[in-house]
Amino acid sequence: MARKLYTTEELAARFRCTPRCISDWIRKGCPTEQGRVMLPARKLGRRWFSTEEDVLLFELRSRPSDDGRPDIELDDE
Repeated sequence: MARKLYTTEELAARFRCTPRCISDWIRKGCPTEQGRVMLPARKLGRRWFSTEEDVLLFELRSRPSDDGRPDIELDDE
């Protein structure tokens, strides 16, 4: 089965921000209370792409930990 790849524009629409913000999250990380969290992505040609798994991992790592849900440890690839 083919993996869905998201462009920075598609991710910007999903997170309601600009494509530049998504590029910054990929290169510099997103500031959180626990520190910066990088959005995993791959560069194909001149554009960045993230898989659904990358996006879900980013959402999990960047969410506030005081929302009542247990912390989940994930192994990095």
